[in-house]
Amino acid sequence: MPVAPKHAFWIRNGPHGPDRVLELAIEAEAAGWDGVFLSDAVMEGHTEPFTQLAAIAARTQSITLGTWVVPLVARDVVAVARGAAVVDALSGGRLLLGVGLGNSVEHDALGVRRQGGPLGARHDAALDVLAALLEGEAVTRHDDWFDLEAVALNVFPVRRPRPPLLLAASWPATRPVERATRWDGYMPQWPAMYADDGEALESELRELLAHYRGQGGDGIVVVPRLTRFGSTYDELLVELGVDWVLTCDDLDTDALRAGPPV
Repeated sequence: MPVAPKHAFWIRNGPHGPDRVLELAIEAEAAGWDGVFLSDAVMEGHTEPFTQLAAIAARTQSITLGTWVVPLVARDVVAVARGAAVVDALSGGRLLLGVGLGNSVEHDALGVRRQGGPLGARHDAALDVLAALLEGEAVTRHDDWFDLEAVALNVFPVRRPRPPLLLAASWPATRPVERATRWDGYMPQWPAMYADDGEALESELRELLAHYRGQGGDGIVVVPRLTRFGSTYDELLVELGVDWVLTCDDLDTDALRAGPPV
């Protein structure tokens, strides 16, 4: 029998200031949500997530804390590892770390493309360094992407071997999806998410999840809840075995206080 997914709320960390983000996260736990997620995109006006998640961790007891998503190639990976380790330690192991390539606007504004080299290879290198640091290794690496000598964390995650790394990947490109199979989960995006064609939405979601699982992916699957498609979409997510459903905050906090969908 299919298992119902867990429900998380994406709190807009940008339009809501940091103080309000903390208040909303506390309200979300009280209202019965399973998780809260924050974003990390400089050019979309999101505030830095790990400082806020650390504050949330200290003021909550059980709610899962996540990122949707950290554009890893546009960040200092050592700083990401340090922030993630502190959040996981403060929360007692409640972090789901969603990471991805990011978008071209972010890359152009922050000079990522001007650094040269293929983004996919840079992303793979960054993932390897991030995972090694979170697993307690001292990282020495001198190559096209990193120049690190015996770098290690002094605060470690509670979750072992590390917090789950969930990879965002846009369909129908297959290589990013296959990269996600090598880690702990998949946060898909697909073209029909942004249209009103319910048949295309279902077809693409079935196809991308079939590809992920067909390539050996058995990790945590996190998808957005698209309320415009109603209960039919919710039922599809249960059928397809999605693990987490992310409800987006459009600055209407009544939905948060009402609690997760039944």
